Amino acid sequence: MKTVVLLCGVANSGKTKTLKAFFDVSNIKRLRPLQLLERNLNGKKVYNIGSTSPQEDANDFCNVEKIINRIRKRLKECEQVSQGQDYVLIIPFTMERKDGKVNDRCIVKPIEWLKSEGFNVFSLYLRKEKTDLLHLKDTLMKRISATTIESKKDEYDRQAKELESFTRKLELGKKSESDTKS
Repeated sequence: MKTVVLLCGVANSGKTKTLKAFFDVSNIKRLRPLQLLERNLNGKKVYNIGSTSPQEDANDFCNVEKIINRIRKRLKECEQVSQGQDYVLIIPFTMERKDGKVNDRCIVKPIEWLKSEGFNVFSLYLRKEKTDLLHLKDTLMKRISATTIESKKDEYDRQAKELESFTRKLELGKKSESDTKS
């Protein structure tokens, strides 16, 4: 089964730096757009394609169709690279608009789409305690059954280790947490 892990967080919660530490490319200052990162973990192929969030790529933050198309493009690349084998794709996911407001539709709708396409979906929440509207962000992440990783400045290696631990525990072919709670 193909698995998608959404690494959710607000601006400056460390999504990119955590991914760079996880894939051991922290020495690269700027990744190319849609650059493929690959790692083997417990016999699983783990990928990241593009360190920017699909929402960040959209000029108007929440155009669900544009976001899904950007995800679709990353999935297509994974299919080619993995040659159809099972994999884990980690996608950074921004939780808020530039004005700091939470836009849950642009989180929930892409998750629903991924599940309808047969992907196993898990969410990780890089929780930055000092952020506006924290209670709304926490509520959204609880609603999508996200696992929380506390986000702290300059602790990206720790966050990457927690991401690694979470990814190691994933069993390809199992239903996502939110599917098993239904």
